[in-house]
Amino acid sequence: MTMTFDLESLALTHLRAANAPIREFALYDRVAADVGDHVSPEAFVDAMEHLMTDGRVHVIVDHESTRPDPEPFSPRYYRLLE
Repeated sequence: MTMTFDLESLALTHLRAANAPIREFALYDRVAADVGDHVSPEAFVDAMEHLMTDGRVHVIVDHESTRPDPEPFSPRYYRLLE
């Protein structure tokens, strides 16, 4: 549970700093760099889904994207709602 909270907090920090939507895989890279790459992609996606459920971030799906993202990432952008 602590790991999820830390991932959520780091993701929110990066979204605040960017002041713009960030693509899911790019946000994961930023968060993973903060924790020394000791975070699984699945744990990150779970943390982001929790933030969406709590109404803290909004997801924007890029339906026109031709750029592939590695699994489990999708062509989604996260935007801070705070």
